[in-house]
Amino acid sequence: MDTHDKVSQLRKTMAQKKDNEKKIKEQSSSAENLSVGLEEKYQKTIAELKKQIEQLELEKNEAEKKAKEAHEKYVRHYADSENYRKRVAKEKEELRNYGSEKIFHELLPVLDSMEKALEHTGDEASIEKIVEGVDLVRKQLMQSLEKFGLKPIAAEGKTFDPNVHEAIAQHESSQHPPDTVVTEHRKGYQLHQRVLRPSMVTVAKPSASKE
Repeated sequence: MDTHDKVSQLRKTMAQKKDNEKKIKEQSSSAENLSVGLEEKYQKTIAELKKQIEQLELEKNEAEKKAKEAHEKYVRHYADSENYRKRVAKEKEELRNYGSEKIFHELLPVLDSMEKALEHTGDEASIEKIVEGVDLVRKQLMQSLEKFGLKPIAAEGKTFDPNVHEAIAQHESSQHPPDTVVTEHRKGYQLHQRVLRPSMVTVAKPSASKE
């Protein structure tokens, strides 16, 4: 090979080398651009994940706060319910033990009057005085009971009422209309609007001569 051929071959080799270096440089630049694009994408994904984690943390804290408030509310409600139950139980016990206190307080003067009447039975008191004393005690007792809503049921001379009267006999009478109470054998009483016991009575019926 002559010198001209060698020079030509060398130039061709150098041109091919430069071309290869250019391709390598281009490939390197492309790879670098790709790496930068992937890094940006990963950074964006990481930022989104961090934001989601922060949001989840806020929601968790809010849920824990609401759960704590609900628990405290339940504890207060339970304590209030327990206190209410104890208070009602105490009131029931006091009502059972002392509900009649006012009644007994009103009856004590009647008991005092009866004791005073008994103290004078040893004296040479007349029957009239004893009867008068007993009648006074009866009136005093009735006045005390009326304060609590107790009242006698009117019977004698009234038309028979099966709601408040209990007929134990009938009596022919031309002086009374039929179904009129002519005799009261035992007085009946009402507590407010409720019948405690009916009056035991005899009721008039037409005489046989009018039938």
